[in-house]
Amino acid sequence: MRALTSSDLARFRLPEGPFRVPSGAFRVTDGDTIKIMSGLRDSIGRDMVALRIRFRSIAAPEMRRNRWVEAPLAAIGPDPSLSCPGRAAKDLLSRFVRGRDLIVSHYGQFDPYGRLLADMSVLPSRNARLEEAISL
Repeated sequence: MRALTSSDLARFRLPEGPFRVPSGAFRVTDGDTIKIMSGLRDSIGRDMVALRIRFRSIAAPEMRRNRWVEAPLAAIGPDPSLSCPGRAAKDLLSRFVRGRDLIVSHYGQFDPYGRLLADMSVLPSRNARLEEAISL
């Protein structure tokens, strides 16, 4: 297993077998999905995504808020996203993986939304050995 480098991310190809993702190279999308960033920007300055990965072992609530759109403001408060269960799941995962490298194990399978289905582990520190990884 090898760690992805910035040049790997810029011309991303899915490695065979497990791979290590450095802590600064990914972002949490929701409670069960991350984006591996390419390190490049598009023509309007947005960060480009190299790969989206869905955790096979986590089933988190969705981030959608459309069921709150019709509710009276008094019932949901000024910002419906603050009380969204999906937002709480995203925040929890973000805190857990912040500053940590990920180990991604996959079988090359993708879901209908184009996300790689994978098992993930988190290394407790940058210099941690593989045996110290915490499975999600």
